Amino acid sequence: MVIGRLDAYLESLLDDVWPGIGARIGLAASLGFPWADISTAFVRLEGRRPIAHVGLIEIPMVIAGGRRAVGGVHAVCTDPGRRGQGHCRALMEDALAACRGRYETLVLYTAIPELYARFGFRRVAEHRFVRRLGAPASAAGPAPRRLSGESTGDVALLRRLLASRAPVSSRLGVLGPPALFVLAEVFATGGLARLHYHEDLDVVTVHEIAGGTLRLLDVVGASIPPLSALLERVGAGVDTVVCEFVPDALGGGFEAEPAGQGDLMVRGELAVEGTPFAVPPLARC
Repeated sequence: MVIGRLDAYLESLLDDVWPGIGARIGLAASLGFPWADISTAFVRLEGRRPIAHVGLIEIPMVIAGGRRAVGGVHAVCTDPGRRGQGHCRALMEDALAACRGRYETLVLYTAIPELYARFGFRRVAEHRFVRRLGAPASAAGPAPRRLSGESTGDVALLRRLLASRAPVSSRLGVLGPPALFVLAEVFATGGLARLHYHEDLDVVTVHEIAGGTLRLLDVVGASIPPLSALLERVGAGVDTVVCEFVPDALGGGFEAEPAGQGDLMVRGELAVEGTPFAVPPLARC
């Protein structure tokens, strides 16, 4: 069965499997980025109560210079008391049938890759991109400000930038959907804690700084500034930059290293497979 909304019954199942996820889904919805707007739900029911779920999200990407619609499989779960009865397998088959002829590429993230290998998914290695500056940077430019989910102006600003965003790379960049970006950040931090707006550049960076390392998770804007411009604004004391996405638009000097963030699995063609790449963390469904 396919349902077009996230109702209280389905949210209860998700909360049983991932405690606290319901509150974070609710927070993203209160900001205007509902889960149900982007996720098609395949469910097994007992009466009105869902006992198993597979979600499917369409993710527009740029891959190897071309625009592609990629299918993201996510939130695969079964009620703990109903596991081992074939519900997940049946829903995966339903979801894959719905993707046939629609997506050439499907992706998912999982800690149990052997479960999905039987459905034609394979593990694909990702990378992170590291640039060592040699000497700590200094920040002479205007400092960004952290966005707040309590500010309607900040939420509108974020929505505008997400709607018109440029890809961070023509090798692999993500163009949406905006709700996936916001949900991923809310799931990770409980809010918009890592989002910083650079007014003069009109971009949002998703970043953290610790121990002299700037960790960049995404850059969102109609154009991507070079790394030097970002370091002028956030780089005080930074001697190492780690990008969790392909940093082509930021400039050169990065070295690719194997990433240990989790298991990306792919079904179908992925033109950048076998080369250094990464799906930006806020597009990992």
